[in-house]
Formats: sequence, structure tokens, C-alpha cells
Amino acid sequence: MTVHVVTDSTSDLTPQMAAQLGVTVVPLRVRFGEETYLDGVDIDAATFYSRLPGAVPLPVTSQPPPSDFAAAYQRLLTDPGDQVVSIHLSAKWSGTLQSAHLAAQDFAGRVVVVDSQTVSSGIQFLVRATLRDIAAGQDLDSIVRNAEARRGRIAIFVMLDTLTYLQKGGRIGRAQALLGGVLSVKPLLRLADGEAHPQARVRNRQQGVAKLLELLGGEGHLESVALMTSGAAQPSDDVRARLHEAYPELELQAGELGPVVGVYAGPGALGVGGLRAE
Repeated sequence: MTVHVVTDSTSDLTPQMAAQLGVTVVPLRVRFGEETYLDGVDIDAATFYSRLPGAVPLPVTSQPPPSDFAAAYQRLLTDPGDQVVSIHLSAKWSGTLQSAHLAAQDFAGRVVVVDSQTVSSGIQFLVRATLRDIAAGQDLDSIVRNAEARRGRIAIFVMLDTLTYLQKGGRIGRAQALLGGVLSVKPLLRLADGEAHPQARVRNRQQGVAKLLELLGGEGHLESVALMTSGAAQPSDDVRARLHEAYPELELQAGELGPVVGVYAGPGALGVGGLRAE
């Protein structure tokens, strides 16, 4: 019996990372005008961010149809004892989870779908921890219970260059409170419970980095830590070094926000995250 892991492209696992981990990624769609691309398949982050500044209108996203999930599950469930845990983007941000649920109904309880209640590196925390549970020989029920318990221990903090993309994409939620005021400030958000919660405004990147690290440090003891950027002009090496200094015992999970997440974050975003220890 094998328990397989499926996620979606808002996890921001690159094809290389997914292959290394043995995880199946179902892509969402990104549409520039009349052109539609599979996230991470037909368009990568570098191409997306090069096109984004000149895009009129801004690109839009759409969830995978249930048939995409059904095809992925079918490929994995080759032996009678095989099972799937399918971990996805928060249901508050997308219909992706609903598509996965609809597809799972055709597999007689062999597929369990989990709402991560988060996105990007937050999903990766759950995926990687789930892989460790599978390697430890846990059964599907235990694996799912653990994933659902871990959701509340995920802390993701993001500094955006602007709220424009989040607002125009219709995902601004509670961060609406940060609109207006001084235009030169950068908003800091906490992603939790499937929503973007306002945390602070800062005037420059240096202040923002300090505040991000302060917020993450306030989460206490972490068992995983992450750094994400989105087409940022400024290198993240300084932030990476400070995270290594603060958490020398942890492997840093670093990457770039992919095209679908980038539609809402925009270029120049910087995020840090952690999975709190029990």
C-alpha cells in the first residue's frame, strides 16, 4: 500500500522540486487576454513577471476542472491498496479545493482532500510534513489528522510592494484596512485562516524586512522556516542570511511565488514563514 501526495500549483513547488519529493502537482490556469497557460507548465515565474508590468488588462486565474484532479488520482491509484492525500489552496481564495472534492467522490474513499487554509510556502510546510508522516508508516487517517492539526501552526508574513494586485484580483479581504493613507508605504500582511490580515505599514524595504523577521520571531520555536520572493529587483541574500542566523538548526525552504500567486502578490513581494513546533 502506498499513500501518494497531490497538491496544486499555488504550492509554488517547481517541477524539479515536485519530482524530487515525489509529489503530483495539478496546475491552475493563468490568462493574459485570450492566452491561457498552465501554471508552472506552460509559463514559469520568470516569464510571468517579465510580462506582468505591461499586461492590460491584468492577468486572471482559474481553478483546475475536476477532470484534471480525477486524471491525477487515476494515474496514482494503480494498486488496490493505494491512497491519496490531496492538499490544496485555501477554499476562501479559490474553487480549487471544490474541484478536488468533486473528483475524489469517484474514488470510493481512497482520496482524502485537505484544505491547507493557506498558500505557497504554507502549503509546502504541510506537504513536506505529510511526506515525513508517510515515510514513518502512518495510515491515511493519521496523516490527514496531522495535516489538519498543523494548519493552525503555520505563520506566513508578507511584505507587498503594493496592494494593487491583491485589490484588483478580488482577494484583498481584511487587508482592505491598509488601503489609502500615504502612498509610499509598503503593506505587511499575515496570511491566516485563508485570509490576508493587515499587520503594519512600513516606509521602505529595510524597515519591512526587520518587521517581518520580528513577526516571525514572535511565533516562538519553529520546526520549519521559509523565504519567498516574487520577481523582486532586490536580492534576498540578506534576508536569507538573517534567517540562517536566527534558525541555524533548520533547513531554509526558499523559492519564488509562481504565476498564479504572483497575479495577486505582484512583483517585489517578500515573504517569510514558519511552522511552529508542537
